[in-house]
Amino acid sequence: MANQLQELPDSIYLNRLRRFIDIVYAVIFFHMITNYLPLIEDMEWTHKEYGLLSHMADSSNELLRIFIGAGLALMYWNQNNGLFKNLVKTNGTHVALSLIQLFLVCLYVFFAIADPDLETHSSPALQAASLALAGFISVWSWIYASKNNMINESLTEEDINNITRSNFMEPATAVVNIGLAFVGPMVWTLAWFVLPPFFIWILNKRKKHVD
Repeated sequence: MANQLQELPDSIYLNRLRRFIDIVYAVIFFHMITNYLPLIEDMEWTHKEYGLLSHMADSSNELLRIFIGAGLALMYWNQNNGLFKNLVKTNGTHVALSLIQLFLVCLYVFFAIADPDLETHSSPALQAASLALAGFISVWSWIYASKNNMINESLTEEDINNITRSNFMEPATAVVNIGLAFVGPMVWTLAWFVLPPFFIWILNKRKKHVD
């Protein structure tokens, strides 16, 4: 009973950290969508053949940016949830790593909104660099948690290693896209769709080979 009382505060801090991160990601989604949705205040869409539908079709670039921007944020939110569901407690170091990772995702949003048309090479490169660092720090926090008895005891060593390897997909994609940012915006954009399935295929192939 005494041991349970000693561990209770850590579990409470973990729940508070999880809720805080979820709230920040919700703000990120809302911020990106509201910044990228096509403007309707000028009322020009009322003169188009299909009204708002035509206006949305003419604003395909903005919709693509929403899909990519919010999609990448969602990918990192999903990564975070996948790791946190296996945690049973946290501590100051783990909280610090989690908040740094969250700050880097917010930095990605800043770079994305600052140059939505990708007119410079630095904007997509910095976006990818921010996400790469965020992904690697997330993996680092997971490794730290696994080595400091903060994860579910039912996980085997193989389970821990599989989770670690699978979470390298996001930062690996971002690292490659740092270089692709200097090739061109279209290549950089398409890479976010092409590279993740490619890395998943490699991961599954290596897993089968090991088994």
